[in-house]
Amino acid sequence: MVVKNAKADVEPGGTGTATVEVLNTGEETLNQSRTTISATDDVLVGSGTSEEYLGTLYPDESATVHFEVTVEDTASEGTKPLEASFIYQDENGIERESGPETIGIPVGASQSFSIDNLEDTLAVGYDGEITGKLTNDGPRAVDDAVLIVEPMSESLFIEDTRYALPELDAGETTTFRYPTDVSGQADEGPRQLRFSVEYTGSGDATLENGPISERVFVDPQQDEFSLTDDGITVPQGEQTPFELVITNERQQTLSNIDAKLYTDSPLQTSNDEAFVPELAPGESATMTFDVAAAADTPAETHPVELDFEYETERGDTTISDVYQHPIDVEAVESDDDGSFIGSAASLMAALTAVGLGLGFWWRRT
Repeated sequence: MVVKNAKADVEPGGTGTATVEVLNTGEETLNQSRTTISATDDVLVGSGTSEEYLGTLYPDESATVHFEVTVEDTASEGTKPLEASFIYQDENGIERESGPETIGIPVGASQSFSIDNLEDTLAVGYDGEITGKLTNDGPRAVDDAVLIVEPMSESLFIEDTRYALPELDAGETTTFRYPTDVSGQADEGPRQLRFSVEYTGSGDATLENGPISERVFVDPQQDEFSLTDDGITVPQGEQTPFELVITNERQQTLSNIDAKLYTDSPLQTSNDEAFVPELAPGESATMTFDVAAAADTPAETHPVELDFEYETERGDTTISDVYQHPIDVEAVESDDDGSFIGSAASLMAALTAVGLGLGFWWRRT
């Protein structure tokens, strides 16, 4: 007997069904024939061997045999040998043996994937994201693969490390996105990531391709906003409205930006809040406040403080650190008749009353 037409749909690390044809090349009928197929180093047959019943085979008649094979994940692509031996009864009823015959089982190439265009918006102390493109390099289509990322640094935190991929034909590409937090105690610099792809191979075996090593870069910590103005000056004993331009310095869009201005005596304000619906990266907006200086305020630069409450693209509400901004108090010469002193005193009294009525509210502690 000879074995021919061996077929299999299996890859390294996978399990599948192999088929072969057993042909009776002799001149007599073989009765109650059966074959035993044995494993080799790279390929496992069933639990070690597979015994299949062939029955009666007339001269030049063949039978198809189906059996399960599992290929080691370290095996290479190519044809792998198995051995088949045979037992049968001849026409006189005498049991005989033949073989072993070598069976060449085809093993396909390993499934592979690649990552390109890896980008990040990571900075010390902030949340950002890691994005990129993954390509199914084949040779097969996959329909239930998962991309798994493993940060090689404790300063990076990715809450959900498993990214479900869509169905991908061989050669097809898809994008992925991982929201990522960076510790406030982290140092700026490169970080290593390891990616792997988990997918279902032949025979419903769960296989893994990888790891694929990639790098991202953590930027130094920086303020969310930069503040600019045309120079804020308030005369002693007077009130001045002013405009402050804020610019989003983050690499993501920030929304619902609520600004709060804080002053300490001898400065006061009656308009201490401003709101911007949204700022894209690098976009600016103008906020309007006012500030008043008591008549006896020293003519020098005084600080006011601001902070900002905003939402990130991920929907997290964040309160910024406190920003200090300079206010220049300008000296004013009083009139001899004291009219300036009286008007300034009236202004500051009014502001004090407003302040007492509203209360001195600090949004943050």
